[in-house]
Amino acid sequence: MIAELFAWWRTDCLPAARRLGYRREAAALVVRHRRLGRHWADHLARTRAALLTSARQATRARDAPKRAWIMGAGLLHDVPLDQLLDCFERIDLVDVSFAPAAHDAARRYPGRVACVMQDVTGLIADPLRDPRDATPPLPDDAWCASVNLLSQLPLLPCDALLQQGLAEPEVERRGRALQHAHVEALQKAAHACLIIEYAQTHPPPGPADMILLPGLPERLGASGWRQHDSWHWPLNPRGETELPEGRAMQAWSR
Repeated sequence: MIAELFAWWRTDCLPAARRLGYRREAAALVVRHRRLGRHWADHLARTRAALLTSARQATRARDAPKRAWIMGAGLLHDVPLDQLLDCFERIDLVDVSFAPAAHDAARRYPGRVACVMQDVTGLIADPLRDPRDATPPLPDDAWCASVNLLSQLPLLPCDALLQQGLAEPEVERRGRALQHAHVEALQKAAHACLIIEYAQTHPPPGPADMILLPGLPERLGASGWRQHDSWHWPLNPRGETELPEGRAMQAWSR
């Protein structure tokens, strides 16, 4: 509890996002990362490798971008920053909350690394907005990456809608629309990387896997995306929660 309070105090957060609980969630993730580093090491390494593979692919294109726009990078746990600086002249770390490590990186590379505090859904200040109109456009001169975000994006905005009394089926519809709008925004980027938590998993004899993003891989494949890696993330290993739980991860690029 004391560790989370200290991490909370050191975490910078967009005011509207703070009211929905994003600062608390970011601080909790910082503390869990420290505690579960051994269990999460392979997941973080595979995420970094997937980002680097996609970025290097973009640099070999005829219209190679000189800028990177990385969404979900506020904690900097899974971003291979030094290697990406070999690929791009400027890197924008985009999130609603930032740990000290991200601000330290921006100070270490002035003019090349920046912390961009932005709500990529456009819904945090007003969850009742139409997700299709709320999602801000992505920069058209950048390699754009979404890192372990897609299944998480609707959670706190949808929780706010439930608390406001909106019916659960409508809240679920809005959550799916939010995710669709995020993928559509990436679809418009010249070069993009999408790393997703595709399914919730449990080791035997636990429950069957639960698909978090049904139909998305098929839609991505039909839209010109290429899956270039998949792995398992032991999100809650034995002893962390009553029922061990993981995530089936996928990395896509275009």
